[in-house]
Amino acid sequence: MEHLTLHTDDGHTLAARCYRPADASVAARRVVILAPALGVPQSFYERYARWLSGHGCVVYTLDWRGMGASAPADLRRYRAKLIDWPLHDAPAIMQCAVSRHPGLPISWFGHSMGGILYGLMPKLPQIDHVVTLGSGSGHVSHLARPLRYGMLLFWHVIVPLSVARHGYFAGKRINAVADLPRGIVGQWKRWCASPDFCCVEGPHVREAYAAVRQPITAVLFTDDKMAHRRGVEAIHRLYTGTSVRYLTLHPKDVGAASVGHFDFFHTRTGPKGWAHSLSWLGVSPSARAAS
Repeated sequence: MEHLTLHTDDGHTLAARCYRPADASVAARRVVILAPALGVPQSFYERYARWLSGHGCVVYTLDWRGMGASAPADLRRYRAKLIDWPLHDAPAIMQCAVSRHPGLPISWFGHSMGGILYGLMPKLPQIDHVVTLGSGSGHVSHLARPLRYGMLLFWHVIVPLSVARHGYFAGKRINAVADLPRGIVGQWKRWCASPDFCCVEGPHVREAYAAVRQPITAVLFTDDKMAHRRGVEAIHRLYTGTSVRYLTLHPKDVGAASVGHFDFFHTRTGPKGWAHSLSWLGVSPSARAAS
């Protein structure tokens, strides 16, 4: 595993990682960019990324600005917005992958927010497979019960109190998502307050999603309480210029007792479950290594 430092077009630095096939005889056939969920560090995906690299893929992960290893020591004075992730951070990891592997096709695998924001990212021709997992609108009408009631408490009590006290959202203190800058959690709150979600930013958002031409595979698990089908469909209906294939899975379909919003990438799912993702990502069977 290689540690990388990326530089964005607006002057920020990001921590990223690259996983290559360990066996030198396994030729890399595809790049996979694995984009994290909001508040989830890239280290969470390491086991899956290492496994995927054993199947002929070069895998890139990153920490979005303001979180994980890309966060400054003091978040109180750090200025960032959620919209910076697709407009500035994603292009940095995309251009890194293209420059290092100019002849390889690229798959984008976005988990939760990493998939939600894909429509706002640059249109990169080398990306020929797009997979989203658990990527749905956070508006209360799009959430499963009883989560929607808990999220009302989260947005109207927990978040304001945390930001007022610490100057940022101290998620680690309440065992929620990671610590996040106030600008990022503030914009997330604004999106979740509207049934239009990210489209509250203006008509250019719908135009950006409509301009996507790569077919999209939207994966959702039936026990995912954070990404209900209503919310997943609400986001993916924005892709009016391409086709969206919805893949609804039960945990038992990947050999797991439960998956929820996070555990597809956990060893509880493991190689037998992860093998399902090879076809989603366009990984050729001939590139597969032994599990």
